[in-house]
Amino acid sequence: MRLRRALLLVFVLSLIVAACGDDGAEETTTTAAGTTTEATTTTAAAGLQTITPGVLTIGADVPYPPFEDFDAEGNVIGFDADLMNEIASRLGLEPLWIDTDFDTIFTQLAQGQFDVVASATTITEERELMVDFSTRYFNANQALTINTDETPDIDSTADLQAGDAVAVQTGTTGEIWAQEHLEPDGIIIRSFTQPPDCFAALEGAQVIGAILDIDTSLAAEGDRPGLAVVEEIVTGEGYGFPVNPENPQLLSLVNAALAAMIDDGFYQDAYDRWLDRPEGSVLFEAPEPVAIGTEENPIEVLFVPSVSAEEIVAGGELLAAQLNEATGLFFEVSVPTSYAATVEAMCASPDNTMGFIPAQGYILANNLCGANVSLKAMRYGFDVYWAQFIVARDSEFETLEDLAGASWAYPDATSTSGYIVPAGIFANMAIETGEGLEAGSHDGAVRAVYNGEADFGTTFYSPFIDAEGNVTWDGTAENADVPDDVVDSCVLDADGQIECSGYYPRDARRNLRTDLPDVIQKVRIMTISDPIPNDTLTFGPDFPEDLRALIVDALKAFADEDPDGFATAFDAYSWNGVSDTDDTEFDSIRAILMALGYDLEDLG
Repeated sequence: MRLRRALLLVFVLSLIVAACGDDGAEETTTTAAGTTTEATTTTAAAGLQTITPGVLTIGADVPYPPFEDFDAEGNVIGFDADLMNEIASRLGLEPLWIDTDFDTIFTQLAQGQFDVVASATTITEERELMVDFSTRYFNANQALTINTDETPDIDSTADLQAGDAVAVQTGTTGEIWAQEHLEPDGIIIRSFTQPPDCFAALEGAQVIGAILDIDTSLAAEGDRPGLAVVEEIVTGEGYGFPVNPENPQLLSLVNAALAAMIDDGFYQDAYDRWLDRPEGSVLFEAPEPVAIGTEENPIEVLFVPSVSAEEIVAGGELLAAQLNEATGLFFEVSVPTSYAATVEAMCASPDNTMGFIPAQGYILANNLCGANVSLKAMRYGFDVYWAQFIVARDSEFETLEDLAGASWAYPDATSTSGYIVPAGIFANMAIETGEGLEAGSHDGAVRAVYNGEADFGTTFYSPFIDAEGNVTWDGTAENADVPDDVVDSCVLDADGQIECSGYYPRDARRNLRTDLPDVIQKVRIMTISDPIPNDTLTFGPDFPEDLRALIVDALKAFADEDPDGFATAFDAYSWNGVSDTDDTEFDSIRAILMALGYDLEDLG
């Protein structure tokens, strides 16, 4: 099933189409009405508006058998063609088929170049931002096709090995499925423009298998001796007919015609004529949705890859087990490959994902798809943290203005406290720093200042505590560091912690205590930023409200009733509790991100 490219590309293409039209579109079926015009006119039947009076102009990317194909005379035939030609007939219209590029087909439809699209089109939320879809008329899955002459022993994708190559069609859900499920196991994905290219590569032993929609695969199996469909891959997709969003009357009439064709048997006849399925089977009915939080549809729990995935997953599994016991819901823990991938995963599955993501990740997810924040982390008694500006203990730097022209060590450009907030502060104060050093981590930024490789560094700040674990900091920037008169006393205690006459630092310098036990003596905190909200628990935009409340309550109870177990589950992130939050608490960070032009690519 074909997916259009990113929405940004579509908007760019729409500008191109508006400026110079679509030179590649071909009119494949003519009518007495002749070629189309840009003016919207009214048909004689029921006052229905179409691009050309008496004509239903249909966009399609041909060939895509068995849904769309050409016959010997160049007419469009296939399952979609039968349905759409019949819909046109029942509306008193003459069908006019336009063969065009699938990548721009939705832009062309939205711009009024077609009345409707019939092109084996999967219904997606992203596409629904541009066009309106008819009722779902076809259920679709993917399939694995093999060459029985070359690999007769392969019965499913489980038999594929690292180094094997499979063919997919570019821009399709088959390609996405293969990238997500096969590529991580070392299987090579080779993308082709059209399905015939995929099957030709399979026949020529250039690939081991082909992943395409099952009905197209079954059609190839019937036409190409030696090819065989060996596995149906259940993806639960559904087709609809996209309609120009400016024509709600047409959408209503298309839906009514579809319903009538199903009732009177026309749909079934067309289905049996074109699709290699058991006789009498009709798949237009959407499957019953599987309840979220069941074993069949577990809630996806996403963590950002801040430390090793194994460490994160170990704690996540403890959390999932606790939440399962408390709520009866089922959870599946995963760590996407990047912060950006975590946000994208939440937006791609808006109704069954929850993510433990930092502030900037939440803001981008909220901007991108409307993700909702519920909780923020507690660390050492605080639900906020700070950026700290560190310098050599013997340096003359005392204020942020002193850092103009100074070399700067920071973890990386995706770090909220280590880069984004400091960069926003510098921009607001019109301070231009000197050469930048991306140190790779908060530890690295501290080490760079310690070694004299940078004049100053920026990292996270957490307040110091006393021997009983209480925060004794007064909350002011000038007293963020341990007192000057105890600096010389800082040593590693019997537990391997830095102790400075009863003060225990908890900022980023502490992470280097083993390698650099004199780090407090060599590196001081010059100042800190305003508070930054801690990492969040964020839910996908369509996550059910009742389940969201149930999970939030269970997580709070876990933290209150079993603090040790909670801390163990979140050891990778140093969470020791949670507190309520809402979107307004992130306005200051949102303003910084907007000022810096920060987007998902910058998230990393």
